[in-house]
Amino acid sequence: MRFSLGTGGAVLRNNRLLMVHHNYEPRVWRIPGGYVKPEEAAHDACIREIFEETQIRTKVNGLLGVRHRINEKDNSTYLIFQLTPIDFHNPIPDQREIDDARYFSLSEIEEFSKDQMPELNRLVARRLLSGTPPILLSNFGDVNNTNQSYDLYLSS
Repeated sequence: MRFSLGTGGAVLRNNRLLMVHHNYEPRVWRIPGGYVKPEEAAHDACIREIFEETQIRTKVNGLLGVRHRINEKDNSTYLIFQLTPIDFHNPIPDQREIDDARYFSLSEIEEFSKDQMPELNRLVARRLLSGTPPILLSNFGDVNNTNQSYDLYLSS
């Protein structure tokens, strides 16, 4: 069984959510994201993946949710971060993994069928585009006076 850590980035601009369309199966719309490399922090992986997939630079606002799943092949955790764009140009899909990338309103997202968008992504859109803030906000730094920095997410 494999252990994996993935991230997804909910990037909001003008009350619209950034979504990417994968050019591999399943060919669906999702929030951008991917796997965390062993040498990187989860929030850094999220920022990197969003940039690789869309050429949009972002900053993390907080942790929105956690999805944990165990099946016959994988024990995986997926962290969903809320981010703000630093770049305000239209997203540019990488054309390797992503063949389209756009910002969508909640009403546009609700029009997608279950075959076009996984329910998890619709739930993220509903939470964020209804004005609900992230559940957990990050405190960075040496909170235990150990000279070791780590990321701690606490509810506000």
